[in-house]
Amino acid sequence: MGFDPSKTVFVQAIHVVLSMSKPMLDSKLELYKRWGWSENVALLAFKRQPNCMLISEDKITKAMDFLVNKLGWPSADIARSPSVLFLSLEKRIIPRCSVIQLLQAKGLLKNDLSLSTFILPSERCFLEKFVIKFQDKVPQLWNVYRCKTYHLEVGRQSKKTQVSRHSSSCKFFF
Repeated sequence: MGFDPSKTVFVQAIHVVLSMSKPMLDSKLELYKRWGWSENVALLAFKRQPNCMLISEDKITKAMDFLVNKLGWPSADIARSPSVLFLSLEKRIIPRCSVIQLLQAKGLLKNDLSLSTFILPSERCFLEKFVIKFQDKVPQLWNVYRCKTYHLEVGRQSKKTQVSRHSSSCKFFF
């Protein structure tokens, strides 16, 4: 499969393969294929993050639905950064995507950022690079990040989506 046996990721891949039954592994591959991944793309994701095969189908579906269907990200971009699938949709992905889309709408960021650029960095790095840096130009960034207010342009359909505060999680209303 192209793994370097001297790397830690090889050990992770062996652990994943040994901990899953063949039907379960096939089921995960089929799920990823339904999201547009070819077998080669799924293998790329597996090589980068073998544990992506251990994520529950429900979690994969929710994350892919939000990122692909609601925000318009190509599913192949997610395969290049499969670690994104491990993260909390409500606590990390939605607030960060809201900030990035607001900054892009204001013309402060380019539109071709990769997911890994803003989803994977630590909290501190994200805040410094995308919130604190622009707070003078966009004062509502803190509220957007904390999911208090923002009308998010979603995907290519340009639907308005409201992010509101509700029981410490963000909710999208379509």
